[in-house]
Amino acid sequence: MNEELEVAKKKKLALDNLLSAGRISQPTYDAFCREIDEAITEIERQQQALREKMNAKAEELENQIKTLEILLANFEIQHVTGEVEEDVYQREVDLLSIGLDNTRRELESVKDAVNQLSGNMPMQSEIEVELPKGGLSKTEVEVIEVTTAPVDEKTSESIVSPLQSAEDAEASEDHGEEST
Repeated sequence: MNEELEVAKKKKLALDNLLSAGRISQPTYDAFCREIDEAITEIERQQQALREKMNAKAEELENQIKTLEILLANFEIQHVTGEVEEDVYQREVDLLSIGLDNTRRELESVKDAVNQLSGNMPMQSEIEVELPKGGLSKTEVEVIEVTTAPVDEKTSESIVSPLQSAEDAEASEDHGEEST
């Protein structure tokens, strides 16, 4: 969209130059100018709509991060009080941490995209992400889906997608290591 907007603005400038140079008449200029102005207005409208959707997605991801942090804190508390066995605790905390890290990365991507739409430079991520050394099995992905089961379908997609992407990436890394 940014490129389309830039092209439309260049067309407008070229049109202004043609009129200034006397190469086109005022009625021709006015006709083309209306078309270009309409195109610019439409692109800006689409950008605004996309920014609003992405801001809503960012807010959803921020809420998801809060939820995952609460779940993580809950497991920590249950572990300290002896309500959860060590192996269950470790597995759940690892899975929640991965989900939290992936959600944070997705949030940063959304924020970067909003900045690009706004014409700002992408911000460097302030969140340091460190994934556990072990990979995720399909069972572990299913466990975190159940553990972090959100209330609505939109949130579910946000949680599952990054986890499955992480599993796919780790699987491809494993295959790459085997072939070397």
